[in-house]
Amino acid sequence: MKVGFSRKCITPPLGVGVCGYYEYREVKGVLDDLYVSAVAFESGDGRAVIIAADVCMLSSALCDGYRKRVAECCSLSPEAVFINCSHTHTGPVVGDNESMDIPASPEYDRYFADSLVECAKEAFADLKRAEMSAAEGRAEGISFVRRFRMKNGNVQTNPGVDNPDVKEALGTANDKVRFLRIKRECGDTVVIVSFGTHADTVGGELVSADWPGFVVKTVEAALENTRCLFLTGAQGDVNHINPHPTEAEREGLEYDTFDGVPRGYEHAKHMGRKVAAAVIGNIGKTAPVTGDAIGFGMKEIFMPSNQENDRLEEAKKISELYLSGRAHELPYEKMELTTAVAEAQRIVELEHGPEGYGFVLSALKIGDVTFAGLPGECFTDIGRTIEKECGDGVFVCCLTNGGETYFPTSSAYDEGGYEARSSRLKKGGDKILTDGMRELLLSI
Repeated sequence: MKVGFSRKCITPPLGVGVCGYYEYREVKGVLDDLYVSAVAFESGDGRAVIIAADVCMLSSALCDGYRKRVAECCSLSPEAVFINCSHTHTGPVVGDNESMDIPASPEYDRYFADSLVECAKEAFADLKRAEMSAAEGRAEGISFVRRFRMKNGNVQTNPGVDNPDVKEALGTANDKVRFLRIKRECGDTVVIVSFGTHADTVGGELVSADWPGFVVKTVEAALENTRCLFLTGAQGDVNHINPHPTEAEREGLEYDTFDGVPRGYEHAKHMGRKVAAAVIGNIGKTAPVTGDAIGFGMKEIFMPSNQENDRLEEAKKISELYLSGRAHELPYEKMELTTAVAEAQRIVELEHGPEGYGFVLSALKIGDVTFAGLPGECFTDIGRTIEKECGDGVFVCCLTNGGETYFPTSSAYDEGGYEARSSRLKKGGDKILTDGMRELLLSI
């Protein structure tokens, strides 16, 4: 096995649109730089590359184009290119984002695409003989379920801190941190880290890689001659908001007037340190894994769409008021407003179909380790199911080779909340997703 590493800065200039919310934002400054990082693998005739980008999401169409360019430049199959997004909500829009009415920046889009391809090329130019080992740790107290049943029976996403009307959380966060340690001859060690929770801790219009960026910085600062790459795990129903924080846990957080969610740059640093500590504390106790073969593949699945034309007129009214700047006329506020608008836009968009959507699942197998890529944001229980059915050597990676929608559990549709109400997919997609991934992993 040979492994190479590369990194390039992708910080956008002022004025580029910021991705992440249902409102227009543009870059007005920089808190910390954004990067695209690549880890290249070669074993015998097999070649593959994992690319991690500090952006909120990329469409499948964009990723298809990037994968073809990388494949041509690096002499490998497009199916062997694995592109993962950190999901930072303080990063640039890449490509068109019509649903959020944020214009694209063709100049930045070209720069991003060129940086991604060059990063992959440089990673292959850096190939060195390597051996791999793996371990896991825990990052407790930084990831929380964000969906709650209220005392009136309704389900809300992010109902607020210390809300007396909350009855119970719907689900449990996964505090497991998984990582792969790759020791290279005459080269830096490479550490690939995976953890799942939303990267929406900073907010505003200043560029930041959010807590995943601080995971990378902290690991590299603590471990000599080490380069780190972060992969987003299952995170569709979890974020950083502690529903019942102590006084100390409130430090570094302020309430965002946009949606009432507590956010803070210092808290992003705290989260990054906690995840990094799980790596640093276990880096000397990793179990060897083989890296003698490279396998990869993709599988297309079809999911029925979540059409509700019986509510179309109501949805059109909500969407029209919001997009015309008259949100104050709607009987919602904060996260309830975001949920109602997202649901309305979904209903309007699906007025004339389609009947369903095709999604492409991705898998990359490096010896005993498999990276399972989902083109959207799946709930933590879906990630757990894939790990359970497909083995402990599987790293479940959301927002990989596409970022199309939320993938909720079937139970979430019965319960409600932002994710299920905004999802373009009909109930039952979780089984289609897990069955498809299991079949794909068995085939490579």
